[in-house]
Amino acid sequence: MWVQFRVPCPTPDGRTARDLYQARVDGITPEMQASAERHGCRFHRAWYASDGSAFYAIALWETREGASAFFDEWQIQDEPGEVAVILEGDVGLVPTP
Repeated sequence: MWVQFRVPCPTPDGRTARDLYQARVDGITPEMQASAERHGCRFHRAWYASDGSAFYAIALWETREGASAFFDEWQIQDEPGEVAVILEGDVGLVPTP
């Protein structure tokens, strides 16, 4: 299951897209990476728009239950204004990671 996340920025609490990105740079530990893999995360990347208008992430999870268990374990909450979109279909030029 591919999920795309978008957070318009600045957030209602004043954080910038770069702030949200940096929080991931600082917060993603080897333990968190191992946990994500155990819960079925097969791909995860995050970016911030160069104009600062939004933070983006995309993830590939084996199941919704695995994703939920990971977010519960690490007490990860949605960012203010965050929108998550489940993406259907899968076509591309290179193999799925």
